[in-house]
Amino acid sequence: MCDCQRTRRELFFGALGAAVLGLTACGRSGTDSAAAQLPSVASLTSVQVAPGLSIHPRSEWGADLPPKGVIGPEIVKFLLVHHTASSNFVPDPRAVIRQTYAFQTGPSKRWPDICYHFMIGPDGSVWETRAGSLAGPVVADATGGNQGFAQLVCLIGDFTAQAPTPAAQESLMRLLIFLADRYRIDTDPAATTTFVSRGSDKFRAGTTVTASTISGHRDVTYTACPGNLGYTLLGGWRSRVHATRLMRGDPGPIKRAVRLGTHLT
Repeated sequence: MCDCQRTRRELFFGALGAAVLGLTACGRSGTDSAAAQLPSVASLTSVQVAPGLSIHPRSEWGADLPPKGVIGPEIVKFLLVHHTASSNFVPDPRAVIRQTYAFQTGPSKRWPDICYHFMIGPDGSVWETRAGSLAGPVVADATGGNQGFAQLVCLIGDFTAQAPTPAAQESLMRLLIFLADRYRIDTDPAATTTFVSRGSDKFRAGTTVTASTISGHRDVTYTACPGNLGYTLLGGWRSRVHATRLMRGDPGPIKRAVRLGTHLT
């Protein structure tokens, strides 16, 4: 395997280094003047999507940053956990989210929007980051190629040698449960799904892939994401998600996603 962790960090910090590292000095991006004008976090609103889980809509961080292209619908078969591989010091998650948008829609990637459907801050805040994700399943992009069929959830920070905060892990569990309910995903720790890859550096287009229904980015692409320590926590996260769903005594509220006038299940 190539030294993908180094490559990922170089790409991220090469394009955004001054802005991201600038958070340690003043809590906002030195290259994004609009970020400094965002309303205080305390004044924001969020959408309650399930008991104990509220998500800040995309407008709360990027009303002035629309998608740069069309984002189509997706058929969801599994959930994919990422990390940003950026600083763990995050005074305001919106600054990192805006920098991620700038990088991923810029010349290095040229994606139409942030690739992740949702991002989670160290404070436990959850953010809709790819346009349309609260309304229903939309297709993602991904470093190394988009193998397809996934909802991408990204923890803000670098979890190579440090674990996400308890607040971030709690929100991750609630978000994974919500998405599993919504898209009728089996979360038994041994559960897998099979699909035909649309193409990644690990699985060429047309390859039949079998993946855990809750996977880490490195399971489908040559990368160190979601970090060595983060990846070791995946087994515990799977078990906790499934145990919580079983304790409810039912599969949970099924919210069929509606997109472009059709039901996707």
